[in-house]
Amino acid sequence: MENRTILLFGQSMLLSLLANSLEQSPNLRVIHETSWSEAAARVVDCKPDVLIYDLDSSPSESAILPVLYENPHLLLIGLDVETNRAVLIAGQETSSLTLERVKEIVESETRIEQ
Repeated sequence: MENRTILLFGQSMLLSLLANSLEQSPNLRVIHETSWSEAAARVVDCKPDVLIYDLDSSPSESAILPVLYENPHLLLIGLDVETNRAVLIAGQETSSLTLERVKEIVESETRIEQ
């Protein structure tokens, strides 16, 4: 397994427990930030593979979407402590996308592939 960087953002007990669990893996580098400005700076500096954040303390969509746009490889996982669920958001990038291909993606729910 290759080494991966995981960035955690938030202050919940669940994120702290998750950080402790993930740190046990020798292939994972875990970074935990409690402010969005510090987390956004870490995305630029460290190029994490995964950003896991508390949905309750998450920044607005207007802050998260530019991060995903600039880092399409980044997996975003939002954790909702109250409902015990996780939301995975994954960006994808392609160098050329025709209107016909966009239509195919919408109609078939397939992934964007180069």
